[in-house]
Amino acid sequence: MFEKIKSNLIAGIATIVPLALTVYVIQVTLEVTIWIGGTVAEPLEKFVDVTFPGFGLLSSMVGLFIVFFALIIFGALARNVIGKRVVDWFESIFKKIPLIDSIYGTTKQIIETLSGSQTDSFQKVVYIEYPRKGMWTLGFVTGESVNETNEEFYHLFVPTTPNPTSGYFVIITKEDTTPADVDVEEGFRMIVSSGIVGSHKNSIVK
Repeated sequence: MFEKIKSNLIAGIATIVPLALTVYVIQVTLEVTIWIGGTVAEPLEKFVDVTFPGFGLLSSMVGLFIVFFALIIFGALARNVIGKRVVDWFESIFKKIPLIDSIYGTTKQIIETLSGSQTDSFQKVVYIEYPRKGMWTLGFVTGESVNETNEEFYHLFVPTTPNPTSGYFVIITKEDTTPADVDVEEGFRMIVSSGIVGSHKNSIVK
């Protein structure tokens, strides 16, 4: 009983905390945008009449542009050699801290999934009967191969829910798979949300 409660608690934390952090980041971004908009409003008064009906919107748009520009600059720095080393150093610290490791990893995965930056290495999505016949899950095709009799196989990554940073690598014959009617990005959203987000129809045929 205790183990079941513990497992449910951990699953709840792994699901809610990353989502809450994501919402918090969005909220902070909006607050920073509004603050920057208010800061640039004073210099704008020299060029735009403050009684202009769209003055507040204009200052907010300028603030939003500055935030986006800063994110682009930060992203460019993070992708070069020195910046990547700094990011990797911070990530290595987070990975050594219990709970923070799980929260950071899951949150990063959610952001990368929603942005589509983590799905480029997957070719398509298929259904497979796993972990037993009669139960279906999503598999992401990472490659293909053939054996000496020219039988064709898929290389699949089968992620865990709700944290798709872990999972299983399986090699399965193509005939034992069913093409899914979702793209890679939507498939990952289904995994992250434990099936809450995604299509309510499937192509599974018994």
